Amino acid sequence: MSGEPITIAREQLDSEAMIVFLQQLVRTPSVYLPGVPGANESAAALLVADLLRSWGWNVLVEEAAPGRPNVIAELSGSRGAGPLLLMEGHTDVVTPGDHSAWSDDPFSGTIIAGRLYGRGAVDMKGGLAAMLFAGRAIQLAGAPFAGTLRLLIPVDEEGMMLGIKQIVAGGYAQGALGCIVCEPEGGEVCVAQKGSLRLHLRSYGRIAHGAMPARGVNALSGLVRWLNLILDLERELNAAYPAHPLLGPLYISPTVAVAGDSAQINVLPGFAEAYLDIRSIPAISHHMLIERIKHCAAHVCAGCPEFRFDLSVIDDRPATEIDPEHRLVRAVRHAHQRIYGAVPPLGGVPGSTDGTILVRDGGVPVVVYGPGDKWLPHQPDECIVLADVVRAAQVYIVAVLDLFGAE
Repeated sequence: MSGEPITIAREQLDSEAMIVFLQQLVRTPSVYLPGVPGANESAAALLVADLLRSWGWNVLVEEAAPGRPNVIAELSGSRGAGPLLLMEGHTDVVTPGDHSAWSDDPFSGTIIAGRLYGRGAVDMKGGLAAMLFAGRAIQLAGAPFAGTLRLLIPVDEEGMMLGIKQIVAGGYAQGALGCIVCEPEGGEVCVAQKGSLRLHLRSYGRIAHGAMPARGVNALSGLVRWLNLILDLERELNAAYPAHPLLGPLYISPTVAVAGDSAQINVLPGFAEAYLDIRSIPAISHHMLIERIKHCAAHVCAGCPEFRFDLSVIDDRPATEIDPEHRLVRAVRHAHQRIYGAVPPLGGVPGSTDGTILVRDGGVPVVVYGPGDKWLPHQPDECIVLADVVRAAQVYIVAVLDLFGAE
């Protein structure tokens, strides 16, 4: 072949085969349901692994948990040793929920007016397909770079991120110059991700007759007082720390609260619990948040010593941020401009992605960029514009070869 490596690689993209594979992937349910046989990512992950093997890639399949296989595949450049670049996309999807809320079977993969419908179409099987076929195009162009392109395809992103945690612990991200996380971001190059801190609050009291509350300690009353102070804390912190320009403000949301027995309205509960879903910004540390929430409990106890509380951390994913001038960011932005003819805006991820773990545990710089509307995930009639998948694959080809210095 002669000509510019990037142009040659772009010409090798098989858009038709990519869409056929994406449809097959969406039609392969990969919802994890604990205790339900076969309700996991296995079929989708093995579909990906078989495709990569058919292309001659070096493929490794490792279970993060029984029936939940990670797939790791790599392509070595034809020009010898060089840096390691990562791309990442998960195979799991959330439950479709109430099927009657959908216009069609949630796993139909139906294509209407250039959109492919189905659970996982946008989050994130569209990005996963674009990543895979971009890698294939680069391979067919002769892998014209020095270094290694490694694709990470983990399970459990929608859960506790067991897949990417195992991948990082196994050393598969060690020494990488960066990672492109292929989540749907609607044309934005996302350089920041909100943190996610999930806490379990427990309140202890002593049961008593509702007509004689002085004989007991109402654990629910204690919990309500604690939660009130926590909501005051949210307002205080948002006044002290301005909203992040790409991520917005801190959110502290009580999402679950349980106490007592609905059949025993006349009994003071001796135990109550609640869960907090906290979405943080880079300026606010999770350690500080936890200490301030504990201080709120201590303040309640100072006024009412009969209350007892404790707190445990369920999950802790810090907010992340990368310098907009980092070479990884510049490469993706320039690639988008080359394909779309316009400079993409910088953005922030309102939730957290597997990239959070790559940053926290692996020290890997991360950019989040992928096809699809960032506000559509987890909704009924989830869909993706197929032209966006094709363009995303083209962007990946350009960005990867640019980062490797293939030009």
